Amino acid sequence: MRERGNHGSQGGFSLPEVLAALLIVTLVITVSFTAFLERNRRLEQASEIMLAYQSLANEAEHRRRINFAQLLDDVEFRSDTALLAPLAPYGTAVKVEDVKPGFKNVTLTIRWRNGERVARLTLVRVDTGGQRLW
Repeated sequence: MRERGNHGSQGGFSLPEVLAALLIVTLVITVSFTAFLERNRRLEQASEIMLAYQSLANEAEHRRRINFAQLLDDVEFRSDTALLAPLAPYGTAVKVEDVKPGFKNVTLTIRWRNGERVARLTLVRVDTGGQRLW
């Protein structure tokens, strides 16, 4: 009968097995980190878009109350833009186009991130003879 000892085979992992395991762990960590960064980027984008469209809605309500004849182009919004502070530096613009008699298109624009990001809302104003309706 042969004696079994610790002389023959040793337990443990070979170098290729350890390297393969490290490669797999590295891939998992890299993919997880990339997904985390992408998630944060998209959350930031969504937050910025919500702020921009809330500000556009505020300005649209303000422009709805202006007399039809007094609707003119503006560089800045007339409504409070304090909620756009996280987007600074940003720019706003209002473009009013006469489409046909009694109809004007009012385009409200916000630009941020050096003009890379833009939110725009176009409304149709109709001269209702004194009523301030869209």
